[in-house]
Amino acid sequence: MAAATASPHRPHEHGLTAGDWPDEHLSPRRYSVGGGHAHLREQGLNTGVRVMDDGRLDIKFREHKPWLLNLIKHLERQPKPSPGERRPSVMSMEGQDKFPLRLNIVIHVVGSRGDVQPFVALGKELQKHGHRVRLATHLAFREYINETGLEFFSIGGDPAELMAFMVNNPGLMPDMRTIRSGAIPKRRREMKAIFSGCWRACFETGDGTGMHHIKEDPWSDAPDCNSQPFVADVIIANPPSFAHLSCAEKLGIPVNMMFTMPWSATQSFPHPLANIRARNTKPSVANFASYAIVEVMLWEGLGDLINRFRKRELGLDPLDAIRAPSIAHRLQIPYTYLWSPSLLPKPQDWGDNIDVCGFQFLESDTNYKPPDDLDAFLKAGDPPVYIGFGSIVVDNPAKLTEIVFEAVRLTGKRALVSKGWGNIGEGRAEVPENVMLLGKVPHDWLFQHVSCVVHHGGAGTTAAGLVLGRPTVIVPFFGDQPFWGSIVARAGAGPQPVPYKQLTAEKLAEAINKALEPSTLEKAEEIGEGMRTEKGVQNAVCSFHQHLDLRSLRCAICPTRPAVWWHKHLHIKLSAFAAAVLVEAGIVDPHNFELYRSKQYDTNRDPRGPLSAGAEVLYGVVSDFISGLATVPTDLAGMLSKENRKKRHHHHIGNRDWVRSHLSAGLEKAKEKERERSSTEHANGPSHQDRSEGDNRSSVSESDIESEGDSEYASAGEEQSDSSSANTVVDDSDEAANELDLERTLTRKRAKEQKTGAQEILAETGYHTSKFAKQVLNFAIMLPTDLTLSLAKGFHNAPKLYHDTTVQRIPRVRNVKSGFRAAGTEFTEGFYYGVTGLLTQPARGFQKSGGRGLVKGVGKGVGGVFLKPAAGIWGLAGFPLDGLHKSLRNSLTKNKTKYILRSRLEQGIQEMCTASMEERAIVIKKWRELEKNHTQHQNGHAH
Repeated sequence: MAAATASPHRPHEHGLTAGDWPDEHLSPRRYSVGGGHAHLREQGLNTGVRVMDDGRLDIKFREHKPWLLNLIKHLERQPKPSPGERRPSVMSMEGQDKFPLRLNIVIHVVGSRGDVQPFVALGKELQKHGHRVRLATHLAFREYINETGLEFFSIGGDPAELMAFMVNNPGLMPDMRTIRSGAIPKRRREMKAIFSGCWRACFETGDGTGMHHIKEDPWSDAPDCNSQPFVADVIIANPPSFAHLSCAEKLGIPVNMMFTMPWSATQSFPHPLANIRARNTKPSVANFASYAIVEVMLWEGLGDLINRFRKRELGLDPLDAIRAPSIAHRLQIPYTYLWSPSLLPKPQDWGDNIDVCGFQFLESDTNYKPPDDLDAFLKAGDPPVYIGFGSIVVDNPAKLTEIVFEAVRLTGKRALVSKGWGNIGEGRAEVPENVMLLGKVPHDWLFQHVSCVVHHGGAGTTAAGLVLGRPTVIVPFFGDQPFWGSIVARAGAGPQPVPYKQLTAEKLAEAINKALEPSTLEKAEEIGEGMRTEKGVQNAVCSFHQHLDLRSLRCAICPTRPAVWWHKHLHIKLSAFAAAVLVEAGIVDPHNFELYRSKQYDTNRDPRGPLSAGAEVLYGVVSDFISGLATVPTDLAGMLSKENRKKRHHHHIGNRDWVRSHLSAGLEKAKEKERERSSTEHANGPSHQDRSEGDNRSSVSESDIESEGDSEYASAGEEQSDSSSANTVVDDSDEAANELDLERTLTRKRAKEQKTGAQEILAETGYHTSKFAKQVLNFAIMLPTDLTLSLAKGFHNAPKLYHDTTVQRIPRVRNVKSGFRAAGTEFTEGFYYGVTGLLTQPARGFQKSGGRGLVKGVGKGVGGVFLKPAAGIWGLAGFPLDGLHKSLRNSLTKNKTKYILRSRLEQGIQEMCTASMEERAIVIKKWRELEKNHTQHQNGHAH
C-alpha cells in the first residue's frame, strides 16, 4: 500500500481488478486479544475466520478446500462481458421526463444520521417526480426528516445506543463484559422491534408513534399526510434494515437495495467487513468468497429473529442457512450504490442489476450564516483543520479530547473540533486558543473554509470533504470505516487510516501533516473536480426507475396510476381510483377483486436434484423442528393470555367502527360533491345512471376487512383464463351511479354485534380451540411437507443437470386448491414428458448435432423416464401438503391484510371524491372496452 500511496493512480476506466486492491487490505491484521479471545475463536470455530479489533473478519483461505476449488472453477467458466455489452455504471437523467407513475415509496434505513442523510436527498428528488415518499427510520431523526418535507415513520431503535454498542463491540462476536452486562438481549429486542417497525411502515397510517389522529397544524385546511392512508408500492432499503425482502415478498412489490458500501459479491475487492489472507489462493477468488462468509456470519447472529418475524408477523416460511445468505443474489435484487465512481468504479463482474451512481448531497443552504464567534475564528488566521467523529459515541470522551488537543498542538495548526454525539471537549474548563469547539454546522458550508478533514470514515463525511477537494484523514472505529479509509489512501487523497484503538496524539499529528502535503492536496482536488461533475442524486433516481417494471405496475385503465387490485375473472389490473369508480357505478361486484401483486419472489427451497434435496431437508427440517418445539410453550401461553383475548376483541370492534365511520363519511362526501356538480352540469351527463341490484353492488364488505387475509393475492404475469365473468355486474347504460349502496350491509353487520356474555365466552373458547388445533396440524405436517415437496422439486430439476430443455416451471402453490391443481399438473406432465422423451429427445438431438446428438438424446430420454415421473409421484403428496401448510400458516399469523384492504379502500374513495366527472366517465368507457375484448376473446376460444 505504501507504493500505492507514494504513486497514486487513477481508477481503471472499466472498474477495479483484484490486482488493483492494496496489499494492506490482504495482509494479516491485529486480532482481538483481550481475555484470550483470539485463541478461543481460532480453536473453537476452526474455520480460518477470526474477528479483528476493528470489527471485521480476518479470513484465511486454503486452496485445497473442495468448496473453494469449485468456486474457482465456477468463476473461470463465467463469460466476461465486453465493454460494449455492459450498461454504464452511472445512470444519467439527461433528456428524461418525469416518471409516468406516482408511487407510494417507503425507505427503510437503520443506522446513524450519516446513513440517513443520503436517503433524505434521494427522497426529495423522488418527490419531484410526484412520488409520495415515507422515510422509515429511528425516532431520533423525526425532527430532521420533517424539516426536509419528507414523511417520517418511526421503526424504533436508538441510534445513539447502537453507536455506543458498536464502538465497544466492533466485531460480530461481543466480548465477555458485554455479554455479562445483558446488552446482547437488549440489542436483540431492539432489532426485533425494528423488523416489526419496518413492516408497519409499509402499510400503517401515521408516523409510527400512534399520534396520527392529532393534526400537526389544527388551523390549516391542507390535508395532513399523517392521517392519509398509505400502502407501499415499492420499497427502498439499506441492507442493515434486514426486513426489506421479507416485507416485499409479503406485499408482492418491488424492492431496491441502496447503500453507501459494497454488499454485492465481486472478484475485485473483498467485503468491507472482511480482511482476507490469500497466500495460496487467487485474490479474485478470495475476494468473491469473502462476501458469502460475511453473509453467513450475519445470518448466524440474526437468522432466528428474521425467521421468527417471517413466521409470526408475515406468515411466510422461514429461511435456512443454506438459502438465506445468497437469496438476494439468486433473486437478482437490484442494488444502487451511493458512492462516486471517481473514487471507486463499478467492478467488471457486476451485472446490470447493480449501479454505481455517485454520492448523495442535499442542496446547499445558500442562506446559512455562521455564528459570530465561528466567523471571527475563520477570519483570524489560516484555514483550520476540521476534526469530528459525527455519530460515534465513545466510553471515554475525555481521553479522546486529550488526544485531539495534543495532536493539534503538535501540528501547530488551528482546528475546528466538532463535539458530535461523543461530546468531545464537553465539560473541559480550558480549550486551547487555536482550537474552537463546534456544534451543528452544515458540512457543505464548513468544509469550504478548512484545510483538511479528520473524521471517522463514514461515507457521507468522506464525500462531503472530497467533493470540495479537501484531503481526508480517517480514524475508523468499526464496520465499513476501515474500508473507506483504505479507498481514500489508495486514491492518494489522504494518509493510511489510523484505527481508533491504535490512536495516539503522535499518530494523528503525523496523519494530519501527511494530508497537508502538496501531493495529497493536489490529488484531493483532482478527485473533487471529478465528483463535482457527477449528479449522484439524479443518477440514483434514474437507476431506481430503470429497475422498475412499468408494465406490471401500471393500471390497465389509468396508466398514470399504480395497479393495486386484481379482477379475478377478467384478470385485469386496476388502480384504487378505477376500482372505486367501477364499484360506485355498480358495474363491478367488489367481491371479484383481490389485492394485486406486481412482483413475485420465490424464496422456497429449489434443490438441483434429489440428493441435494435430501441434504437440504435434513438440515432445514431438523433445525425448524427443534425451534418449533422450543416455541410451543410460549405460543400456548400467548394464545391463552387474557390480554391477548381482550386485544383481539377490541381489535375487531375497532375495525367495525372504522368501516362505518370512514366509508360512510366517504359516501357522504361523494353525495355532496355529486349534488354540487349536478347543479352546474348538464342533466344528461355521461356519469348518471339508475341504481339497481344494490345488494350486489356494495363495496368490499366488512367481513372481507375483518377476515384474516385468506383471500389470495393476484400476481403479475398470470395467463388469462377461460373463465367467464359470471359475477360481474354489467349495466348497458353509459352512465355511472351516484353513490355506493352500503346501508343494508352495515345494518346486517350491526345486528351481528349484539352478543350475550355466554355467547362471547363460547366464541372465545372456539377461537382458541381452533387455533390450537391448527397449530398442532401445521406442526405435524411440517416434516412430510418439506420432505415430499423437496424431493418432488429435486426430481423435477434433476434433468437440468444434463441440459434437458423440456423441463417445465414448477407450479406455484398458494392454498389447498392450487396445491391439488399443481399436483395434478406435475403428475401428468411428469409422465407425459418422461415417456414421450424416449422418442422426442433422440430426435431433437439428431436434428441438432447428428449422430453425437442422437446418443445424447437417448441418454436424456432414459434419464427423463426415471426422473420426471418420480417428480410427479412425490408431488402428489408434496404440493397438496404445501397448500395446506400455507393456508394454515396464513390463518395463524398476525396477518395485516385487513389493514391493507382498509387503506386501499379509503385511498380509492378519496381519489374518487376528488376526481372530475370526465375522469370517472373515461374509467367506465375503458372498462367496457376491456370487457368487450375479453368477451370476443372468450368467443374466439369457444369456436
